[in-house]
Amino acid sequence: MATTPVLPLSSVDASAQHTRSISPMLRSPLAFLALLAVSVPPPHASAQGGGAPSEGLTLFHPVLSTTTYLIDISGSIVHTWPGTFRAGSSVYLLEDQSLLRATRGQPGPSGGPAGIELVAWDGTLLWRYLDPSPIVQRHHDIEILPNRNVLTIAYQIMTAADAIQAGRNPATIAGSSWTPDSILEIQTTGPASGDVVWEWHVMDHVIQDFDPTKDNFGVIADHPEMIDINFPPTLVTGGDWNHTNAIDYNAELDQIIISPRNQSELWVIDHSTTTEEAAGHTGGSSGYGGDLLYRWGNPQAYGAGTVADQRLFGQHNTQWIDEGAPGASNILVFNNGLDRPAGPFSSVEEIVPPVDAQGNYTLMPGAAYGPASPTWTYQAPNPTDFYSHIISGAQRLPNGNTLIDSGTQEWFFEVTPTGDIVWEYFPSIPGLTHSRCFRAERYQLCLPPTSTCQTSPNSMGAGATMGWSGSSSHSSNDLVISVSGAAASQPGVFYFGDQAVQLPFGDGMRCVGGTVHRLPVQLTDPGGDAAFEVDFEDASAPTAIMEVGDTWHFQFWYRDPAFGGSGFNLSDALEITVCN
Repeated sequence: MATTPVLPLSSVDASAQHTRSISPMLRSPLAFLALLAVSVPPPHASAQGGGAPSEGLTLFHPVLSTTTYLIDISGSIVHTWPGTFRAGSSVYLLEDQSLLRATRGQPGPSGGPAGIELVAWDGTLLWRYLDPSPIVQRHHDIEILPNRNVLTIAYQIMTAADAIQAGRNPATIAGSSWTPDSILEIQTTGPASGDVVWEWHVMDHVIQDFDPTKDNFGVIADHPEMIDINFPPTLVTGGDWNHTNAIDYNAELDQIIISPRNQSELWVIDHSTTTEEAAGHTGGSSGYGGDLLYRWGNPQAYGAGTVADQRLFGQHNTQWIDEGAPGASNILVFNNGLDRPAGPFSSVEEIVPPVDAQGNYTLMPGAAYGPASPTWTYQAPNPTDFYSHIISGAQRLPNGNTLIDSGTQEWFFEVTPTGDIVWEYFPSIPGLTHSRCFRAERYQLCLPPTSTCQTSPNSMGAGATMGWSGSSSHSSNDLVISVSGAAASQPGVFYFGDQAVQLPFGDGMRCVGGTVHRLPVQLTDPGGDAAFEVDFEDASAPTAIMEVGDTWHFQFWYRDPAFGGSGFNLSDALEITVCN
C-alpha cells in the first residue's frame, strides 16, 4: 500500500472543524449530560499479524534536513523535532520519548563538530555534546546504554606516517592523514558537556605481514582476532580506512557490534573490559581484551577465504534483533551489495552466530567464522529493483515483519517473513533536493497526551485546563486525567469522544464530538481541581471500550454559577492515543 507524505498537522485536525450550529436542546446543561450518557462502542483498529503491517510510529531524518520526523502507519506526520544541524546520521527515540540525535556540522563526515543532541518531546534541547578533542571526530552512529551513557563511533585522527609505522603499505595511502575508527563511551556531566569513560581503538588490534621491520608483524591467518591493516589492499583517500557506519549494544552479553563498511564485515567486541584492557589482548569477561570476539561477512579479511566466500558488500545497520521480536539475539544487517559480483542489488540478511554451551563464539582453526549462509534473506523478486549502494537499514518488528529503508531509493517498506510487501512510504520533504534517509526505525510508542482546543475564562480566572499523569499504555493501565482551574467546589463531568470539534457551548468551547461517553459526576475541590483514574481493564468501566490504537478526546464540563452567563463552562481538551 503506497502512502503519500502528509505535512505536519496542527493540534486539531482541520477536517474536524465542524461549523454546523448546535441544536437548541443541546444548549441546556441537562440535555448535554443526557447526550453524554449515550455509549456506543466505536470501531477499533484492525488486528495485526499475518499480512498486515506492524503497528507503531516510524522515525526518520533526511540527511539534508535539520528536522526529524515521526509518522504513523498511514503516513501522516504526527510529530517533528526541528533543529539547527543536519543529520549526522542516526536518530533514536528513547523510552522517556526524548530524541537522541547525531548531528552534522560543516564540514564534517556524517557527524563532525555538531556532535550529539538529546532533545525533549517538546523540542527543548537537554544536552549537546561536541567532539572531545582535535584528534577525535565522531561520525555516523550512536547507541544509548542502559546507564544512559552514549556509545559513538569516532575517527582517531592520525598521520600517514603512523599508519606506515604500524605496517600499512605506503603505496595504498593517498595524502598525509590516517583516520582509523574508535568507539567512545560518553557520560553526561552537564547540559553541554560529557566525559569519555571508556574507549576502544582499531589501531590497538592491528596485524600486518607486509613489512617485518615495522610494528605488528605476524601471520594474519593465525590471528582472526586481529585486524589486517592492509585489508582491503586498495588506495585509502583521506585516511578513511574502516568507515564504520553502525554500532549496537547487547546488554545481556555486554558486547558491542560494529559495521566497518570498507572491510565488508561485522565485528563483535567485549564491552566488559576497562579502557586499559580494551587496548590489549587479555581481560574482560571474554578474556580477550579488546580483540575481536567474532567477525562475519568477508573471510578474505583474515586469510580464511577468497572473494567467492565474501557475503557482505558495503553493509550498514548491523544489529542484534531485539528481545520480543522473532529471531531475538540473531544478527540482522542491511547488505548494500556494493560491488557485489552477482550484480548491483541489495538484500537484508539474518544470521545465527555459532556459539558453544558457554556462549563463546566458535571457530575451527584455519576456517572462516560461520554461518556459511544466512538463516533468512530478503531480496526483491527482480533483485535490481531493490538497490541502495550507500546508507540504508533494516529492523525486525515484533510481529516478525522487517522494516527496510532503501536509502538512495527514498523508500521505506515492510516485508513479511515470506517477502510480501505489506507497507511502504516514500519520504518527500519540500525544499530538499532529495529525501534520502540514513535509517528508519519503527517504535511501539506511547505518545504523550496532547492539549487541544481552548479554554475559556471562568470565576477562577483564565479557565480550566486538562492534565494527565502516568501513560496512555493499555498494559500499564496507570493513566490519570485531571483538571485544574475549574470553578471551586462545583459538580463536573469528564467525558470523552472519538472526534475533535470546536463549537461554542455555554460559556466555553465544546471540543469533543462523535460518539461521546460520560464518566461519573464529581465535585471539584476548593482550588477547582479534580482527577479521574482511567481503567482500561475493568469491563464495567466506561473507559474499558478503549483499545490499543484508538484515539480519544477528553474534556471536563463543570457548573460555574458565580461567573454568570450560562452557568456552566468547559476546559480545554486532551487528545489521547492508547498504545500497547
